[in-house]
Amino acid sequence: MSEYLRRVIGQVSEILRTLSPTKKMAMGFTAILITVGIGMLFYWAGQKTYSPLVTNLNPEDSAAILKILRDENIPFRVDAGGKNISVSPEDLDHMRLKIATMGFPQSSVVGYEVFDKQTLATTSFVQKINQKRALEGELMRTINTINGVKRSRVHLAVPQKSTFVEDQKKATASVVLDLEPGFLMTEKQVYGIGTLVARAVEGMDASEVVIVDSNGKTLSKNSSDPLAQASATQLDFRTRMEQDMEKRVEAMLSRILGEGHVVARVSADLDFNQVNETQTIYDADGTAIRSVQKDMKSMEGNRPAPAGLAGQQSNTPGQPPAANGLKTTDTKTSNEITNYEVPQTVRRTTRQTGSVKKLSVAVLVDGKITKTASADGKIESKVEAWSPEKLKEFEDIVVGALGIDRKRGDVIEIKNMEFKQEDFLEAEMVLKEKERKSYIQNIILYSVIGLTIILFFLMVVRPFIKWVTENTTDSVDTFLPQTLEELERLQKNATLPGLEDAIPVLPDKVDPEKVEGEMIKEKIITLVDSNPHKAALILKDWLHEPAKKTDAGVTGDDGGGPGKNKSA
Repeated sequence: MSEYLRRVIGQVSEILRTLSPTKKMAMGFTAILITVGIGMLFYWAGQKTYSPLVTNLNPEDSAAILKILRDENIPFRVDAGGKNISVSPEDLDHMRLKIATMGFPQSSVVGYEVFDKQTLATTSFVQKINQKRALEGELMRTINTINGVKRSRVHLAVPQKSTFVEDQKKATASVVLDLEPGFLMTEKQVYGIGTLVARAVEGMDASEVVIVDSNGKTLSKNSSDPLAQASATQLDFRTRMEQDMEKRVEAMLSRILGEGHVVARVSADLDFNQVNETQTIYDADGTAIRSVQKDMKSMEGNRPAPAGLAGQQSNTPGQPPAANGLKTTDTKTSNEITNYEVPQTVRRTTRQTGSVKKLSVAVLVDGKITKTASADGKIESKVEAWSPEKLKEFEDIVVGALGIDRKRGDVIEIKNMEFKQEDFLEAEMVLKEKERKSYIQNIILYSVIGLTIILFFLMVVRPFIKWVTENTTDSVDTFLPQTLEELERLQKNATLPGLEDAIPVLPDKVDPEKVEGEMIKEKIITLVDSNPHKAALILKDWLHEPAKKTDAGVTGDDGGGPGKNKSA
């Protein structure tokens, strides 16, 4: 193995010795570039990757977690805002468990763990404050689990209990929601959050919860005005009812007319009055005696009756009374009470809110599209109006679907109109032209890039490699003697010092043709030894020389004489 390395090192050294200083500098510069490129590649591949540990932190939590990471000597990365902290993947699970064990992040939300550390010196006021903080924190944690809520803040105002009921005040709450970018809270979600907070606090009504977003926009509707809240609820109910009726009509008629060829609008007049009615009905024909009570009295007797002259003498005290007469009394009294049982029916009726008082329905239908073949074979489309009989059928369908009651005053109108069709042909042509231009631009761009790369290799890389690796034998051959006369002249003049060792000494009497042949032979051998690959290519070209040249040479020999044959 060491022998092989010595041979390789020797060959590399031999190649470097044969190169000119310019080529050596070029090779050194190229080696430096390759080394720097490989080094940068290894540096990029060896860089650590970081995974998010915690996100959306408050400054207090971020500072506490960074202190833990520094104490543990764990590399980390923090974004510009300081809200997101990332660590290497191998430390991710370990640090998540560690910071969760330590209760982080905790500065923004404090729940019932505030009671984990209590002392005997804690006053009742501090206990109440801690209870309020714990309840607010638990509500925030619960709200933060709702889809679309990034973080939240809850503020509770719980008044102290009063001895007198009339002086007791209701608890209120304020909720601030920080939503995810692009997320919109629905009314049901807002109502659900308000109900959640109200049910978690004793004595709180859902109307006492105000919910706003991070931009200060009120999300809860008129929570402080019950009448306005009821009106908003009624409006929502009416809108949903009208939309449901419109969808039913359009869904049915679209099966006949086609999608997009029918438009329905419904206006519903609803009765939201809540009525409790009690009705009592008596049956006079079904009466019956329930009880009879009779009371009869009879009295007979005599009693003195006044007599005598009227005046002073009969009324003067001390005077003897006048003789009185007797009066006989005979009294009879009869009293009878008869009680009858009258059958009665009591009906208590409660009418639900939202009953339909009147419906107004308007339906627009598109014309009937008929296709006919023209004389030249093209298909032409024509819009025709529906017949009155067909419109009557459509009306009957709508009346049955919505339960139209004309006695109630319901109104329905169906009109046949020709819908305007949007012409998207021009827009499609513009889009296609834009796509075609973009496609052509991409083809030109990638073609230019590919051509640039090819030209770079052909005009820069290939000449540079050839220039660096080409053998110096050809440059040496340029100053070696090419003919016998040049060799004799060089030997006589000795113009090149040290050439005696490289040039053989010619004898005095020698055949010039033999000497020239020997020199050519030696030169060929030298060239083949120095560059065997090039010699192999030359021999390959000779072996695969086209046969037509041989045929042309034979023809020249037969018709043109020896001179032409030698030339060929």
